[in-house]
Amino acid sequence: MPLKLYERPSGHYHVRGTVQGRRVDESTRTRVRAEAEAIRARLEADLFKRAIYGDDAVATFAEAAEGYMLAGGEAAHMTPLLLKFGEVRLADIGQLDIDRFAAGRSVAASTLIRQVYTPMLAVLTHAARQGLCAPPMIRKPAVRAKRTDYLTPDQVEAWLAALPLYLRQLVTFLAATGCRITEVLELEWKDVSPDARRVVFWETKSGYARGVDLQARAREALPARGEGPVFRNSRGEPWHGYDAVNLMLKRHRAKPGNELLAPVHCHLFRHTWATWAYACTRDLTFLMQQGGWRSLALLGRYTHAASPDLAQAVLDRNWEFLGREVSGLKPKRRKAK
Repeated sequence: MPLKLYERPSGHYHVRGTVQGRRVDESTRTRVRAEAEAIRARLEADLFKRAIYGDDAVATFAEAAEGYMLAGGEAAHMTPLLLKFGEVRLADIGQLDIDRFAAGRSVAASTLIRQVYTPMLAVLTHAARQGLCAPPMIRKPAVRAKRTDYLTPDQVEAWLAALPLYLRQLVTFLAATGCRITEVLELEWKDVSPDARRVVFWETKSGYARGVDLQARAREALPARGEGPVFRNSRGEPWHGYDAVNLMLKRHRAKPGNELLAPVHCHLFRHTWATWAYACTRDLTFLMQQGGWRSLALLGRYTHAASPDLAQAVLDRNWEFLGREVSGLKPKRRKAK
């Protein structure tokens, strides 16, 4: 039978019926009869098209994105894409459409790849596997290789001295572990060992859980043990995302007296840890295990110039690496308090 509208006691209209063998019973999410009627008519037409031409002829980006996220896909950066392409058929989304959308965003090419091209390709690829569209033939923009810096121990110490406690604890943990900021913000107390010597990250970029041993400074940076997320913002609430952390770091650098602090962002501390760890250990297996890199090629982007004087400076500031030290170099141990 064709689709019909039914008014529920709440005032919302539901649409119910069967079209070409497909049963429908769902809310229109509106109390306005005219709006509900428009939704009913569009849904009925959509079901007819699907029955005649197949799902791939009418599937939208919103439908594909929902399936992608329900399957465990990353939801970050999806909102702007849904606002732009949500009701667009997958068959109508091409290279030019994505390029035009990307051109309207005043960000670096690397950011465009992360926020636009990578999630778009992920959704379209997942949809293609479900038979909703053809395999995507989308090219990402070229990114010119550029120098990636790291911080010296003195620069990190200067930052720590300038930060309030909640940020100082977070930055110390980042510098002491080299973990991704998303991993750190999602870390919960139940995944910290009772003696605070080891943590387990369950949600990782590589897709598998990873245990990380904590050196002394990382352990000292942990807030008082509690429930839920380990690291919280100034209001004692979980961070909304790494962009909020970057914003707070930027604001603190803009305060009077902090102008000489080195420009930083969360991911810079990962480069810093990897460079320090390589300078002090020369142990690529250790770096891959602790940092969660799955290939030497990828790790090579993070391990920058590592000289013995850098290693000595790192160890002198008591940034330890589980007893692994460059031959002949010893850290200056802190006096017991």
